Amino acid sequence: MYLACLSSCSSNDKLAFDVGVQESNEGEACWWTIHPASKQRSEGEKVRVGDDVILVSVATERYLHMAYSKNYMVIASFHQTLWNIASVSSGSIRIRNMGFLFGNDVLRLFHGNDECLTIPENWNHPQHK
Repeated sequence: MYLACLSSCSSNDKLAFDVGVQESNEGEACWWTIHPASKQRSEGEKVRVGDDVILVSVATERYLHMAYSKNYMVIASFHQTLWNIASVSSGSIRIRNMGFLFGNDVLRLFHGNDECLTIPENWNHPQHK
């Protein structure tokens, strides 16, 4: 599954888009650029496990953002949220390069060091029926 910026908006922020998952990685909806959140890192530098990053949707040019409206939701918005990256699964071939992230690695995104972006088991979005 791929993290995707959807065309719907269930937030109070009418300039925001819902974020969910989709099975296909076709199109720009699931393309995200990763920007360093720290001045100690520069664009183009390798992303390391534990780095704080800002994710920007290529399709909408909005930030991946954690919002609160009756409960927490993840949207693509003009408001920035810092995300911390943890590697869940990466190939054993890369053991000598541990600490760096590579394409096709499975990641867990944390917000505020104590929350995790997950999709509930009963999550059912109209676009994914």
